[in-house]
Amino acid sequence: MQKLGLYIHIPFCERKCLYCDFLSFGGADASAREAYVRALIAEIASQGESYGGAFRVDSVFLGGGTPSLLSAEQLTRILSELSRRFSMTRDCETTMEANPGSLDARKLEAALSWGVNRLSLGAQSLSDELLRALGRVHARADFLATYEAARRAGFANINADLMFAFPGQTRADWRETLAEVMDLRPEHISFYSLQAEEGTPMGEALREGRLTATDEETDREMYRFALRALADAGYERYEISNAAKPGFRCRHNLKYWSMDAYLGLGLGAHSYVDGVRFSNVEGMDAYLAAARGDGAFRERTHVNSREDRISEYMFLGLRRADGVSEADYAREFGEDVRARFGKEIERLAGEGLLERRSGALRLTPRGIDVSNRVFVAFV
Repeated sequence: MQKLGLYIHIPFCERKCLYCDFLSFGGADASAREAYVRALIAEIASQGESYGGAFRVDSVFLGGGTPSLLSAEQLTRILSELSRRFSMTRDCETTMEANPGSLDARKLEAALSWGVNRLSLGAQSLSDELLRALGRVHARADFLATYEAARRAGFANINADLMFAFPGQTRADWRETLAEVMDLRPEHISFYSLQAEEGTPMGEALREGRLTATDEETDREMYRFALRALADAGYERYEISNAAKPGFRCRHNLKYWSMDAYLGLGLGAHSYVDGVRFSNVEGMDAYLAAARGDGAFRERTHVNSREDRISEYMFLGLRRADGVSEADYAREFGEDVRARFGKEIERLAGEGLLERRSGALRLTPRGIDVSNRVFVAFV
């Protein structure tokens, strides 16, 4: 049986952060969350009929939004329905995103009892002042308390999600946050440069000049400092913005960068199965109607052409520190990667952006800094 990852979208937050443009809603009441949970369970049942017999699930990712806003009983219902409708591998990696302060002992116990074995905590910063500037609803103390509670509950695989190069953050702020988080010894650390999208409060403040964006030199200096500090602390960078202790790479996220099959369930969730990309409806009314049988969960479908697959294989694979194996490319597409992209590879290598090492094409440190420029060469 083929392996499959499941992504479960929970679109609720206590309050949206000032930089966030994800499909999520702040302030939804208990009745709205319950209506959504019922609809999600209906979709799990429906998709289980379509995919449950042909695939074995080896990763599950509950993302959002803030999945930990749901009650222990709601989390139990969702996870038990997944177990009932899909065949899980014994070593299935099951991740739940959580906002610090939104987890209690009962939720942690419920999650563990239904197979959640990886927790991703949205720390972003350990400065209360900077957390307020980002519009986060938690404080430094909430993160530390939630981290310790998760360890006491028995979680042995925790990710800390961090952000750098946002307005108001200094190099010293970033160094201090990174050092304090590494001292806690989480198994995995994600570190993303702020992308304040158009239409978000922070994006508009930057556009109007009410906030000042971090300059590119400072952004890259913060990133390079993180690489050095993480390596010194025993973390392996395995993707542009993700590092892990040996044996703790996020199996689910690797599916996205390796073009492995994953099925998205929930509002606006995206999927890639058997060379087909498809996504769910993004309107809540339409999603709830689909659960009642009045419409379809799926909204858009795109069948990848061979050219689509090749382009995606290259620019997604180059995000990984391991890069794109020339032998794997040849097995996948029946051709030499240099026969198709020889000129592009030679040019990028000459510019110091791409290197060929141990039979794989990889971004150089300089190539990481201008990765989008590299990726577009393969599209």
